[in-house]
Amino acid sequence: MVIPNVFGPFGNPYYNSVVATFSHQLTHNEQPGVEVDAQLKMLYVGDLVKTIYHLISNKLSDNKLMIPPTDEAMVSELLSLLQSFRNQYYEQGIIPNLSDSFERNLFNTFTCYIDHSKFFPFKLNLNSDERGSFVETVKLHSGGQVSFSTTRPGVTRGNHFHTRKAERFAVIKGKASIQLRRIGTDEILNFELDGRMPSFVDMPVWYTHNITNIGEEDLYTIFWINEFFDPADPDTYYEKV
Repeated sequence: MVIPNVFGPFGNPYYNSVVATFSHQLTHNEQPGVEVDAQLKMLYVGDLVKTIYHLISNKLSDNKLMIPPTDEAMVSELLSLLQSFRNQYYEQGIIPNLSDSFERNLFNTFTCYIDHSKFFPFKLNLNSDERGSFVETVKLHSGGQVSFSTTRPGVTRGNHFHTRKAERFAVIKGKASIQLRRIGTDEILNFELDGRMPSFVDMPVWYTHNITNIGEEDLYTIFWINEFFDPADPDTYYEKV
């Protein structure tokens, strides 16, 4: 198989791809630079896996298989996009536009290099006066679906992961424990959120996650996900944290 430049979550920086290197640098206070501004033919790792699965399932073989790229971009264009993710998301918590599949795949790759144990929970601004309070929970340049839930004390929701969806849990009332675990690993990240100081945790792809009401009153949570729920293609896979 002759495969173009592959990128995706958890690639090794300084080894697998320039996307991995730039993403690592931008999330670890390093300064990326372009040495050769070449035009890259690119393939997302998820699309490569689908192609390999198709070849095996249909018993297709040849002496030489050319795997076509799904996208092309200059190195400088990649850096510019990843820098915009840093400026919007990493520094301000703003979700970029994820309507384009290539940019969505780049964003999901970028977020996997963040140290989530230190980045979350991301604090929101609580604006209060004599009328009550007001909190902006999701700022985004993307579409998707916003949902609202109440969860009774002691109840857990979730225990599943996604391979392409970006998702946010924002706690606005009550106390919650949110847990994340990367598939194939044993380390569990634990976050406690309190609606008196509203905050959110975002769910990286390939991290199974859940949310539990650890308070004595109903838990109020706002959920955002970047695409409508499709029962025929839910991209939701059960696995206990």
